[in-house]
Amino acid sequence: MVPTIPLQQLPQQQKAPSEDDWTGVSDPVTRRRLQNRLNQRSYRQRHTKNNNTGHSGQANSVDPSHDSGRPVQLMRSASAAANTVSHVAAIICRLTMDQHSTCTFAPPNIHELMNQFERDAVEKYLSGSPEIDHLLSLSRINVLRAAYENVIALGMTAEWLCADEAVSVFSQSCPGVREIDVPQSLSPTSLQRRVPHHPWLDVFPFPQMRDNMILAGDTLDDDELCHDLVCFWDTRDSRATLLVWGAPWDPQNWEASEAFAIKWHWVLRGCPDLMVSTNKWRRRRGEKPLLWREILGAGRT
Repeated sequence: MVPTIPLQQLPQQQKAPSEDDWTGVSDPVTRRRLQNRLNQRSYRQRHTKNNNTGHSGQANSVDPSHDSGRPVQLMRSASAAANTVSHVAAIICRLTMDQHSTCTFAPPNIHELMNQFERDAVEKYLSGSPEIDHLLSLSRINVLRAAYENVIALGMTAEWLCADEAVSVFSQSCPGVREIDVPQSLSPTSLQRRVPHHPWLDVFPFPQMRDNMILAGDTLDDDELCHDLVCFWDTRDSRATLLVWGAPWDPQNWEASEAFAIKWHWVLRGCPDLMVSTNKWRRRRGEKPLLWREILGAGRT
């Protein structure tokens, strides 16, 4: 039997059959199946209503041209967003059960915060009015998901990634590692093999970026970088983050926000793939490309 957690039912879910109510279901596969069913029903109802009234429902849509550069595409499919949150929530739930593997920078109630964000995001989606304020938290959750998927592709585990004392499998002799199965973008550099480092530096699909952080040694502020990338629970509105638009092992699916490029310019030096993919995604939203020569040049002064 799938374990349940007592939660308050959302107004939209009161209209759904009891067998489709996902509230309180902790199993991520079951939650995604029920959420998708409910989202599809909600879409059909809105589509029927729009056809009857002759309106397209654009009043509730988000216009990228008025977004001041925020990644509006993240909210184009809130059902997919809910699936991402459920997936990461399941990971965090397992990690928080083990006091030895819980990320030290995470608050003790991170699982509750994840559930609350998921409920809010799904409720706004079902009501047809996704909020732009959810974008920053969602982008950080997406980076967390990407890190987890890449660490699995590397032959490690989420528990290993979150352990403070963990050392990358590439900088020590680990007989279970099959590098032939590792995506090319994540294949370890010679520096990763020689210098012991924490495995979380291995999850970025940009070899020079990984080397830059390893070479920084103790001058790299791990906590600050972690905050900018994955701390979705922090209410501070920091735009210095990375965005992931697809399979996390593919460099073309990553984007650096302008604030991240300025703040962490030295991390991005020698990473042309990320610079190209960043401007590709910006152009798709009708935004001006970042002037990398100016950003990286200003960082040297």
